[in-house]
Amino acid sequence: MTVMQKQHLLAYLGYYTGTMDGAFGPKSRAATEAFQRDYGLTPDGVFGPLTQARILEVIASGETPENTAQAADGPDWWDEIQYFKQDEKGIACPCGRCGGFPVEPAETLMRLADRVREAAGAPMCPSSTVRCQAHNDELSGSVKNSRHLSGKAMDFCIRGWGAARTLALVRQQPEVRYAYAIDDSYVHMDVN
Repeated sequence: MTVMQKQHLLAYLGYYTGTMDGAFGPKSRAATEAFQRDYGLTPDGVFGPLTQARILEVIASGETPENTAQAADGPDWWDEIQYFKQDEKGIACPCGRCGGFPVEPAETLMRLADRVREAAGAPMCPSSTVRCQAHNDELSGSVKNSRHLSGKAMDFCIRGWGAARTLALVRQQPEVRYAYAIDDSYVHMDVN
């Protein structure tokens, strides 16, 4: 079963409210977890064989959940983020093994990125935000306890800006825990 098929099944039952994009990100996991909770499965957010069998059984039988399904993840702060999308390149882990989101990007980080982008008045291009441990370990120069592992760091550049100019803007932001230039173009910033 493809990810898009899983999303459609979860949406049919009222659990998934995101875009049918074929990417099993945080919204898909939250919807899966809510379905699992309502139908007595281990709520781990993994759409495995037991979840697949149960959702097909539920749809075939027409039964309704014991608890009324609401939007799986409630109000979504991502809707308020103007310049970035959860599933865009540079936000999700690119390893291809972890599903892209071993953790959710921190809301504080994404709101900060939005403000930096707005203040810059130029496109901001993230190269790395969320990482799984395996991908992080493969990267040259990455530390074992990288803030990327908890979704609290972003590496990015601002088109047409050098790292020094970008770093000066980033360091003006109160939420910034730590920031440094990676090279002449890219900057790292992280939040608490």
